[in-house]
Amino acid sequence: MRIFCCMILCLLGVTTSEGAVDTDVLALVEQVASENIDRDVQRIVAFDTRFMGSDSNAAASVWLGDRLADLGYPVRFDTFEVNVARTYFNHSFRLSGLKQWNVIATKRGTLFPNRKVVLGAHYDSIAIDRAQSDQDVAPGAEDNASGMAALLEIARLMRDVDVDVTVEFALWGAEELGLIGSDHYAKQARENGDDIVVMLQVDAIGTRSPVFPSAFTIDTINPYVTQGSVLAQTALDYSLLEASNGVGGQVFVSARGCRCSDHQSFIDAGYPALGIFQYINSPASHLNMSTDTLEHVDVTFVTGITQATLGALLQFAGFPGQSADFDGDGRVAFSDFLLFVQAFGALVVDVRFDLDRDGVVAFGDFLVFAGAFGQ
Repeated sequence: MRIFCCMILCLLGVTTSEGAVDTDVLALVEQVASENIDRDVQRIVAFDTRFMGSDSNAAASVWLGDRLADLGYPVRFDTFEVNVARTYFNHSFRLSGLKQWNVIATKRGTLFPNRKVVLGAHYDSIAIDRAQSDQDVAPGAEDNASGMAALLEIARLMRDVDVDVTVEFALWGAEELGLIGSDHYAKQARENGDDIVVMLQVDAIGTRSPVFPSAFTIDTINPYVTQGSVLAQTALDYSLLEASNGVGGQVFVSARGCRCSDHQSFIDAGYPALGIFQYINSPASHLNMSTDTLEHVDVTFVTGITQATLGALLQFAGFPGQSADFDGDGRVAFSDFLLFVQAFGALVVDVRFDLDRDGVVAFGDFLVFAGAFGQ
């Protein structure tokens, strides 16, 4: 158990000295391109609406799937049914038996393919200042074209790198009327016994707060403050932004979570999860309105949050990814064991053989190696 816990902590970045910039992570974070984010926000807003059940909602999901497939990821559409009745601003929203879907792309981990980190952003939009029959204008520029653009840029940068743990890029459907798509996914994951290290949700990250213009919010509950602190530190290390809870701390912590975005579905299912937003204590008035248009998206701000999120995601997933195929012949076999034996217990650590990332090549690494043997 101690060895397993050490591996978990290493993958979470907890053993990393505070403020230590990883040159491999920095090299990737520096490639975050604001022009790509700007282009994707504009393209997504061009759908005019992404209200669930609309033709544009379906078209946006197909476009997202195609984008991720073009990056080389296997993509699946995770289908669920929407039955909901909500009222906002005296406008009633009722949907029954509506088929919707999450768009999921998977990057397989090199060492722990059955463990995963989930990066999510919802793709539907709503204008609660309009009736359900009048949702042809629900641009959702900040909420959540900004988050989708961040996810797509992170997926672009991660396509050619290895990580220890599987990463799933998830575009959630039906968030705006009750986190329905992510709730479907999280409940299935719990029923299936999926091992989720952490879930990160990027949502409405385009507008700077007039109170803290260089700050954004990380929302979670107390058991997952450690994971939130990893993200807060990567913001300081790899961006010009910081995370703030408004009262001198970095992570916004509540008893049950803010219940305001898809990370909540994972918290409710018992998984570590972080919500990443514009400053939560002064939410922009255009959110969920027909006025959520392009001028509300500060691309530089989105870029900074993307950099911070990417830095944390790489730590959570174990980057650069390691392999027990030490001789590079495509199979973990006896020849790799012979190489491992030579490195076992050595005073000078060869990081290739430190599979659990604890700074020594020891029995814990042998257990990881044994798990990969024959693959």
